[in-house]
Amino acid sequence: MGDDPWLMSDRLQEMRKDGGVDSAQLNQGLQLEIAALVGIYELANSSEWHQEAERLSKSPHVFVVGFQTERGLAQYFANQMQYLRGGVTLLDLAGGNFAEVLLTDHPAHLVIFEARRYSVLAKSLAEEARAAGVTVTLITDVFCDWGHDAADQVFAVPTQFNQFWDSTAQMASLSNLLIHSVFLKLGSEVEGRLNRIADLYGRFTGHVDRPARQGAKRTNDTEKPNRSEHDDS
Repeated sequence: MGDDPWLMSDRLQEMRKDGGVDSAQLNQGLQLEIAALVGIYELANSSEWHQEAERLSKSPHVFVVGFQTERGLAQYFANQMQYLRGGVTLLDLAGGNFAEVLLTDHPAHLVIFEARRYSVLAKSLAEEARAAGVTVTLITDVFCDWGHDAADQVFAVPTQFNQFWDSTAQMASLSNLLIHSVFLKLGSEVEGRLNRIADLYGRFTGHVDRPARQGAKRTNDTEKPNRSEHDDS
């Protein structure tokens, strides 16, 4: 890979030489993305996939973390999982010690999102977590050569689709499909949690077509008769 983060000079030269994006280039990228998506759906039939869905649905604690530009993928996955079940935590990178997962007294599972160039933190955390008895799943790209030594499970997806920048869109597709598998594992118990979350959101925030009920109460409270400034009762 060299010392540069994204081989920018090589890619820029190629794009300039080609004169920009044309239909043939876009079509080639489309074919690559379709093939990658089909591969993910094929992966969903594997024993490794079902084992991961079991861990995500049954582990008392599930921790999720992403580094660099993959932070957003991790947050999306964690937020979606929190709708399905309790005990899901997005790790705080600012703390610098990952004590939430490394010092847990209960069985736990860690999901890491990372793509090249890989952060030292991702590899170190995976190794430390396994040493602490935490199972680790790494969702990464096909170039990761350290994942199988540091994680219990590795899901590697293509990220090169004839574009200037590597695309992690397939990592998002994989995580969405995993969430679906977890939903199927949990079954009918999910409905009650979803309804409760929707009710709580309705109380505190509300949706566009249904304002928050709490806000309506506050409005009514402001309509009380004015009292004298000398009335301390």
